[in-house]
Amino acid sequence: MRKFLALDKKSQIDLREKYPDLDKLYAVEDTDAYTYMAVSVFDRWLGAEDSIKYLSDVSDEEQQSRDAKFVKFAKKLIDNTEVLNFTFKGRWSSAKPQFRKFTSDAAKEAYLMCAPHNVDSSHFYKVVLPELEAVYFESWDDTNVFYLRNPKHAEKIEKWANECGLYRLNR
Repeated sequence: MRKFLALDKKSQIDLREKYPDLDKLYAVEDTDAYTYMAVSVFDRWLGAEDSIKYLSDVSDEEQQSRDAKFVKFAKKLIDNTEVLNFTFKGRWSSAKPQFRKFTSDAAKEAYLMCAPHNVDSSHFYKVVLPELEAVYFESWDDTNVFYLRNPKHAEKIEKWANECGLYRLNR
């Protein structure tokens, strides 16, 4: 069963204008088009010693607790705002983002809430949240990343994150 359906051509064009430099964000390159923000199970950026302490030899119970916070957060996003997936179509520098809606709420939940602690970054989820003017990426070390076109939405995202036991981190 398909999880995604491509949006119509007009919506594709509108979203490409709304979200410039998605290829740079995906490649973790700098762009001035966005404000960076992260949500994490940690209340601060971890230094070298903290990383060893909090990221190595994490018990299954602790990892499940951390994952549950991101699942709760994903559910909050699903319930409160539009969530669209994107991928890139085309070759090399001519590749353009293609925006896709989910075929069902179950497909959306499976994509965002299933196994949030992935091992391979090629399977991390990546979505846009048009109402929040945000791009949201699953990332490493129990910390996910937002790129905001309009920083005023950071407060709403932070509120939802805090309700789920997550913290807002800025650069």
